Amino acid sequence: MNWINSTNAKEIGTLYLIFSVFAGMIGTAFSVLIRLELSSPGVQVLQGDHQLFNVIISAHAFIMIFFMVMPGLVGGFGNYFLPIHCGSPDMAKNIFNLNKWLSSFRNYTSSKSQGSSVSNNSEKNSNKNGAIRELSYKNSPPCQRELQEQKLSHYLAGLLEGDGYITITNINRVILGITFNLKDKPLAEKLLSYLGKGSIVKRKSNSIELRFSSKKTLCKIIHLINGKFRTPKIEQLYKLIDWMNKNHSMDIEKLPLNDSPILNDSWLTGFIDADGHFYIRNSLKQIICKFSLEQRMIYPKTNISYNFILNKICLALNVKLNTRIRENKKNSYYIIRVENQNSIKLLIEYLDMYPLLSSKHLDFLSWKIVFNEIINKNHMTVEGRKIVSLEKGQMNNSRTFFNWDHLNNL
Repeated sequence: MNWINSTNAKEIGTLYLIFSVFAGMIGTAFSVLIRLELSSPGVQVLQGDHQLFNVIISAHAFIMIFFMVMPGLVGGFGNYFLPIHCGSPDMAKNIFNLNKWLSSFRNYTSSKSQGSSVSNNSEKNSNKNGAIRELSYKNSPPCQRELQEQKLSHYLAGLLEGDGYITITNINRVILGITFNLKDKPLAEKLLSYLGKGSIVKRKSNSIELRFSSKKTLCKIIHLINGKFRTPKIEQLYKLIDWMNKNHSMDIEKLPLNDSPILNDSWLTGFIDADGHFYIRNSLKQIICKFSLEQRMIYPKTNISYNFILNKICLALNVKLNTRIRENKKNSYYIIRVENQNSIKLLIEYLDMYPLLSSKHLDFLSWKIVFNEIINKNHMTVEGRKIVSLEKGQMNNSRTFFNWDHLNNL
């Protein structure tokens, strides 16, 4: 029953292939009967029933074409290869639910007829804007939706592994939390609206925390991030899955660490949004763009080192992994520094493909403008120095204006 209701593309393709194999066996049996009847002159196994012979020929043709070849090639191999071409791991959710497709069609036709009135009232009611964006997401092509969800799932995994936690309280209650800087509240609200039931809590420091405890929301998050983790923090995800399986009689599989190339998905984007930092050194003698990513050396709960994943990032960006000992911290830290131009170009190319979602996206854009000035050798001119000073003056804690248009595509 799990396979019949599955949305996994490979499982759906396997069902089609199994069906086509059995249909092929039936079609082959008809073929054998036809060949036995024609093997010698005169009446053979069908006892002269010519009508039955014609029926067997027609049945053989229909079964081999419509029940073996087409389901096998289109349904079987199609379900295997279509998600690969689209860049998505699964097919659309509830693919066998006819009511879901009819509801989507009704919503689409309704939105077309009401589009003008909603547009006129959009400034008065911001919730309608959110509904329109959600409707456009639902009505976008399945491949596009799957691609958007895949990008978000890898991003969310990286964000959780950087600034998130999963804990089980003494009263057997699960809390999944992600910490944000106070200025990144629009991103927290966007993720809350997408993921479902949760809350945003103000902390004592200049930060907020996005928290989830609802079973439905936790299941959705697990579906998104399971198999996307890359660090020792996967131990927390495994505990959450064990808790869900035990307390809600579920059978969620614990997928292993993601070992794919680091620049092939948006995981590093989420990790940078959590622990990355862009800055510009501006002096009379030189102007340098720098990027750093800092992470503790050992995950304390399992004593597993972060060396493997951080070295993988260094290899992808062609830099070296350094260590840093903080005097006011007990733990030693790994730090990745990106300063040479070739490595910066790799990082820019990656972040252009998988954009940051927090306010660091705006810092990155300013950082990128200054780097282009350096590449064009305009940074030491009077005009170039003005551009450098302007962009540096609105980065990080100095920023007072925030443009969140980049969240519209989320």
